[in-house]
Amino acid sequence: MADAYRNAHNAVRAEHGPASLHQCVWCWGDAAQWAYDHNDPDEQMDGRRRYSRNVDHYRAMCAPCHRTYDRLHRENAGPDRMEREFFKARMRYPRESLAAMAERRAVRVHTYVSGKRRMAPLTVWQVRYQRVMS
Repeated sequence: MADAYRNAHNAVRAEHGPASLHQCVWCWGDAAQWAYDHNDPDEQMDGRRRYSRNVDHYRAMCAPCHRTYDRLHRENAGPDRMEREFFKARMRYPRESLAAMAERRAVRVHTYVSGKRRMAPLTVWQVRYQRVMS
């Protein structure tokens, strides 16, 4: 059964590319993982892990948002609690950080599509340091 779970995630990666090329749907930061949205009527189970064979039921998320999202679904949290966690995640990054992340994502997408490596722009902490020092 572990193979079916892994195959489902491999299918998502094949269809949409690596999650790192996308923006987290909750906090708008850099995504790192594909998260199952728990809305598939034909949901599959592998031990205690839930997944879907349909690639359209996956969203790009960063690791903290993915953990929170899955925990809320395990606890059957209501829509009010889900909305509170969503807005807490949105407040995680200041606007400057999100802009720097978007630039890095553009470099990763270019590298992924063209196959050519390119120098990445400044990291978020370097951008903040420059603003403080100027």
